[in-house]
Amino acid sequence: MTSKEKEYFLNAGFTKEQIEEIAKGKEAGIQTALYANKNFLPIQMRQIRIGLMEGLSVQIYAKPEFDWFQMEEIRLGLKSGVDVSRYAQAQIPYEKMRQMRKGLEAGINLQSYLKLDAGIIRQLRKGRVAGINLLKYINEGYDAEQLNEIRYSLENNINIEPYLQKEYRAPSITQISKGIARGVD
Repeated sequence: MTSKEKEYFLNAGFTKEQIEEIAKGKEAGIQTALYANKNFLPIQMRQIRIGLMEGLSVQIYAKPEFDWFQMEEIRLGLKSGVDVSRYAQAQIPYEKMRQMRKGLEAGINLQSYLKLDAGIIRQLRKGRVAGINLLKYINEGYDAEQLNEIRYSLENNINIEPYLQKEYRAPSITQISKGIARGVD
């Protein structure tokens, strides 16, 4: 980027960090017009620049309403070839987007569970990947940490079901699981 171009962007109100992202794009030979926008934070610009450098169609997330974490999840989904339109919505927090992306990468559509906490969606996804259905426990109101311990027990063929109570915190469930695994009555 020439000093004249830098001066142009400075006079237009861009920050030095934004100008650096534009300069990196120009050096890489990509079209910076998609992100040379004062409404983008430099870190948002970086996600768009990386996507362009990876040859992705970034128009779906090159929008100021997405924070950079959301942009990253959409970019990673595009890169892995999943249908990002299922979660590329500004009102979906990035943590939920991440679980949607990872689920889609594993062939699991978690879209109908977006009303749940991201941690619960994570455990649901991990359970489905392992062939374990945690919906019963989710419907009973177990939290993400409890679900993690239940999932771990079930993955390891530990019959924790008779000993579960929703009031038990995750560390208690861990101890019960360890006891069962060791044959403690």
